Amino acid sequence: MAALIIGGDRVAVYITYLQRLGYATIRHWNGRRKSECHRQIPVDTNLVVILIDQVNHGLARKARRTANEMRVPIVFSGSGVGQLGEAMASLRI
Repeated sequence: MAALIIGGDRVAVYITYLQRLGYATIRHWNGRRKSECHRQIPVDTNLVVILIDQVNHGLARKARRTANEMRVPIVFSGSGVGQLGEAMASLRI
């Protein structure tokens, strides 16, 4: 499985968390540069995680729209692995 993290500068903790959940491939876009709004979500992506405190708003909107079109689950999380864990728990319902 593959995941894409959008936002944040120091994401090692998030990567470790997602690896424990079974995501082998994890990509990261820091989400602060306007030029990143033109990037395409890779087709093998199974999950998109947006760190809402640290991302360009235009990129967040585009990623949400694209993930919905691709039927890929998208998780919005504040900073902290605890908040990501809560958001991920809501996916499993």
